[in-house]
This record gives sequence, C-alpha cells and structure tokens, in this order.
Amino acid sequence: MKYTPPMLLIHGGAGSWRSTDKEKAVKVLRESLERGYLEFRRGSSLEAVVEAVATMEDSGIFNAGRGSVRNSEEGVEMDAGVMYGSTLSVGSVASIRTRNPIKKAYEVLKQGKHVLMVRTIWEEVLTSGSAPSGDTVGAVALDEQGNLSAGTSTGGIKGKLPGRVGDSPIPGAGFYATSRIAVSSTGIGELILKFLPAKEIDILRAMGYPLEDSVRAVISKFTETFGKDNLGLIALDHLGFASALFNTSAMPRGIRWSNGIKVLFDEDDPI
Repeated sequence: MKYTPPMLLIHGGAGSWRSTDKEKAVKVLRESLERGYLEFRRGSSLEAVVEAVATMEDSGIFNAGRGSVRNSEEGVEMDAGVMYGSTLSVGSVASIRTRNPIKKAYEVLKQGKHVLMVRTIWEEVLTSGSAPSGDTVGAVALDEQGNLSAGTSTGGIKGKLPGRVGDSPIPGAGFYATSRIAVSSTGIGELILKFLPAKEIDILRAMGYPLEDSVRAVISKFTETFGKDNLGLIALDHLGFASALFNTSAMPRGIRWSNGIKVLFDEDDPI
C-alpha cells in the first residue's frame, strides 16, 4: 500500500505469539510509533528508526533490550544494527549488554570509522531473561526529504552458545537501507544469514519490480528453501510504498504516516 511520508513502519518479531501477549505488544507498538514519529520534527528517518526501536527495547515485551533472552550460561548478549540509505552509512554492535543496543549501533554509525563492533559493554541492565513468543524488533522509515533508514535489535536465541551472533547486526541480512528501500528482518538468524533477504529485496526493487512483489517473492523463495515459520520482513521504498509479510503465525507490526496510525497483529491483516 502507498502512504504519504514521513512514514515509520515497525515490527515486534515474527513468531507464534500467544494471545495473552497481544494486548501488551499492541500497546508498545503504538508508543513506539508515536515516539519515533516525533523524531521526524527534529531529525531524519534515521533518528525516527533509532527512537522507535529503543522504545521497544525498553518495554521488556519483545526479545530485545530489557526483554532479551538468556544464553546457555544464563548471560545476556544483544545485537543491533542501523543504516542510513542515502549515504549507505552503517553502524552495528554484537554480543553486548546495554540498555539500548540500537543507540550503541547509532554511535558506531555516527563515528563513521567502522561498520561492526563486537564490544565489551556490560552495564547493569534489568532484563527479564524470558521474552514472549515473538522475536527481534525492527523499524524502517522514510522522511519528507526522501531519505530511507532501517534498524534491527535482538536478544538472540534462548539458550544460544555465548558469542553467537545472528543476522540482526549484519547489513543485507537483518537490516538494509539504500536510496531505494529500507528493510528489517526477523526470524531464524542462521537461515537469514545464508539468504540475505534484505539485500535481495533491494536487488529486485533496483530491477524495477514493485515493492510488494519484491517482498513477496523473497518470502516465497525463502519458504521454498527452508520451510515455514522462520521469516518476517517489513519494507518501505522511496515512492512511499509499504509492505509487511511473514511465514509465521503472527508478526505484530504497525505503521504511522502523515494522516494516521495502524497497528496489526494477525496473519490475515495486510499492512
């Protein structure tokens, strides 16, 4: 569907999602959209993405930030990445423990020297250690100047080996933004790293395929390769088209644009 910028599209993770989690998730999504959208007044699509993701990290509802799951040694290791499409600027962090991994990734981007930092940051962060049945959180945004940004944050997989890094901090896999598209992925990181779905969407869009067709083609190809229940994608393009598709039972998601707000949850609801 096409919307009028500025636009902010977010997700709370593709997964099974118990019905008891729905009300809390929807409330946080609305708060994330409102707080992220306010950043368009002060900054670009990049600031909108960072604030929207940070709000979800702070909630403790999703598997990111305060809601991050614990690894096999009962520790918490978080990954995040953010990208500004107009300049292809990227910042990512992996295996850190901090209140807002997305903000640490943003610091890496602003410094501009490196793309991915595996940091030894261990702050006193109150974490639940057990997220709901969803996954990673993410956001994509298009500002009035036509700039696209994308960001993703995660607590990883419950019971993972210490040091495991998934797709979330890897450009082209967990997130990606160019002058054409902005994408955030959610699902099984080991599979997403092999497939690079966010990059594939950019390639298809560059070839002239509409955004919705591009996202649907990537989801279909991924499902044919790896089966179901492993991927969700949100995407915007420079023309103002938005898409959110997944092959799991649910993916809480929402969009905020100049004329309104929409928050969705179940499989039958199109964005």
